[in-house]
Amino acid sequence: MASGGRYPYIDGVPEAIAGDAVAAGDHTAAPDPPTLDSRVPDPPAGTADRDARGSGGWRGSLLFGLWTWLGGLLACVLVTAVAWLPFEQLRDAPRTLGEVLDNWHRWDTTWYVIIAQSGYRYDPRGAAFFPLYPLLVRGADRLVPGDAFVAALVVAVLTCYAALVVIHRLTDEILGAEVARRTIFYLLAFPTGFFLIAAYNESLFLALAVGSLYCMRRRVWWLAAVLAGLASGTRLAGALLAVVFVYEYLRQRGFSPRRIRPDLLWAGLAPAGLVAYAWYCARTFGDPLYFQAAQGVWSRSGFSAPWTTLIDVTRMIVHAPVLLSPTEIRNIINLGTALAVLALLYLALDGRWRLGREQSYLVLFAAMDIALPLLSPLRTDYPLSSLWRFALECVPVFMVLARMGRNQTFDRLYLMAALPVQGVMILTFVQNQFVA
Repeated sequence: MASGGRYPYIDGVPEAIAGDAVAAGDHTAAPDPPTLDSRVPDPPAGTADRDARGSGGWRGSLLFGLWTWLGGLLACVLVTAVAWLPFEQLRDAPRTLGEVLDNWHRWDTTWYVIIAQSGYRYDPRGAAFFPLYPLLVRGADRLVPGDAFVAALVVAVLTCYAALVVIHRLTDEILGAEVARRTIFYLLAFPTGFFLIAAYNESLFLALAVGSLYCMRRRVWWLAAVLAGLASGTRLAGALLAVVFVYEYLRQRGFSPRRIRPDLLWAGLAPAGLVAYAWYCARTFGDPLYFQAAQGVWSRSGFSAPWTTLIDVTRMIVHAPVLLSPTEIRNIINLGTALAVLALLYLALDGRWRLGREQSYLVLFAAMDIALPLLSPLRTDYPLSSLWRFALECVPVFMVLARMGRNQTFDRLYLMAALPVQGVMILTFVQNQFVA
């Protein structure tokens, strides 16, 4: 957002012109206006790195999202099919499709299935897991052949496709079709990308959160708020979209109080899922914050400054008696991921691969999201456990990586490193070993 003279700008064009264009159905992003406070201008939104053949709009996103999604599914199926080979002397090979699928019934999946089948009263420890995904699993279980676990996989797989499509559409409008294709491929190829297909709530949350961010960009405020409300009923991080909503609304209006309209009130709907779950916890357990108390069962209690967490984990690695023990490997991976995400978010705002100032709201959400596990680390030997899974939610990180991927050497190196590691992580996961 910039302003100059008598015409305030929205998305790089005068507000009056922008309003006419939106009303006419023209949503093509315009370039940033010239600025005097930077010797290197931001890359023009919607034109940088754009494929000369065009993106194909939603149809292009649906098609390329489909091929990427099918490729990811095929990779997971193939790795799962051979996952028994290193252990053939210890266990029998799966003989049926059901036995193959059972290899994915691991860890958090068990809790989501229990909640879908029996609710939170069955085991109050499950209150740490937010309700929207189990509710969808419960509904799908009535339609999908098989048990609740199969329904959980179906919901996750379908929402993974939805997430890839909306991320492609958002990135295409900002950076063009070529970068959009790499972004969703890099996301799914990331070492923990298989969690978008596993029976976890990752893909549902990503689809809802990015859908809300996309609607904010297009100024469809009511739909952005509805999707944010659903995201906050999926993960606690979804409530952060309320802050992003207000920031992006004000940014598009030059942070001018005189230009605020009643549609800002939609922001109140953004944390609706969290509020509804707190109300349920108050009715059921007598404590509206019972979901937070339940985190203590999983060793996530209390708060620390983010830099304190990073320093503590670094000290744990430095003073470890055995550097390459499983615990220290997890610490190294998660600490490295945290530092890499923070560095890439900085590059999203400044430098050669920046996304442009109009995308600062995306970086704001990603930064707050990745800060949550830093603020509330696990009180265990690996405080940042699962952080490299949470990194999947930081879409600007993958946009920056995709811009870097214009360099063929970087593209090859990223894929050669990410894909084999993901294969090992899938093998570890289906053998019921802890990954994150």
